Amino acid sequence: MFFHSCYLIDMSDSLTYIATVIALFIFSYLYISLAKKWGIEDVPNERSSHSQKTIRGGGIIFVVALLIYFVSHSLSYPYLAAAIAILAIISFIDDIRSLGTGIRLVFQFVGIGLILYQVNLFQMPFWYLIPIFITCLGMLNIFNFMDGINGITGFYTLVAIGTFLYMNQINPIIDNAILIYGFIGVAVFGFFNFRKKALFFAGDIGSITIGVFILYLTLHFCIQLNSIIPLLFISVYFVDGSVTIMERLLKKENIFKPHKSHLYQVLTQKTELTHLQVSGLFAFVQLCINGVAIYSILKGKPNTGILFTLIVLLILTISCFIIKRKVNKK
Repeated sequence: MFFHSCYLIDMSDSLTYIATVIALFIFSYLYISLAKKWGIEDVPNERSSHSQKTIRGGGIIFVVALLIYFVSHSLSYPYLAAAIAILAIISFIDDIRSLGTGIRLVFQFVGIGLILYQVNLFQMPFWYLIPIFITCLGMLNIFNFMDGINGITGFYTLVAIGTFLYMNQINPIIDNAILIYGFIGVAVFGFFNFRKKALFFAGDIGSITIGVFILYLTLHFCIQLNSIIPLLFISVYFVDGSVTIMERLLKKENIFKPHKSHLYQVLTQKTELTHLQVSGLFAFVQLCINGVAIYSILKGKPNTGILFTLIVLLILTISCFIIKRKVNKK
């Protein structure tokens, strides 16, 4: 049963959040200075949607925000904290000097294992865990692949975390503070990224850690609500990423090599939409889907959840194919 609960933020909490915002801004400017000095910059290539060098690794702001939460809350959710720490370190190294795909996948596999352990999925039979591992690994990399234009990671993540935050008010499932700290981290990152000329990009440290955090939230909410409908909270990324991977596999292309085949890339290349407009469009579509998904969850018919989720995913997939085909014909 769902029940309504209002989380009241007292004065001490408010001051803590304000102090966190200030600390993150200070850290951001410090990082920009150090990144320029150490040459941590993204050089445009054939996959890039930008034309000039830009500092990468700005997603470290999100990691710092969650680190503040974990330290100030006695390392709550220890396996999630470990997953974020491990993936943040290996991803930041990859931002500085490119690592091999195999090395990244090994650490991603470990990170996913930790969040699955955090949500107690290792109690399931082994043959169920294999497809879950593969799906999570694919989704984690989709979060990384989708981070290609100004604003898309930030806008999309704000919608996702905001949705979980809203759901948590209706049915308390997770500590509200971790969602607020995550939201603050992305919002501060957005201040430097939601621009025509971004001051920095998220980099792997941003997209991968955000991805594993959102995956954890999705799995946790699905389990606690006994419904797969929360999977729809990240369905736009899932569909664009999955459709693109499938198209590239059919063309016998290496899916790990740079490309410009995602729908968001096609829209920025072949239409008059700006990066921020496309990013906002993706976030808006996801927000609309989340609204419908929340309504379905609150309606309280879990036996229709699978069918509802599949129908929405099918509609999204067909729409993605049609839009891509039409835009590519221009």
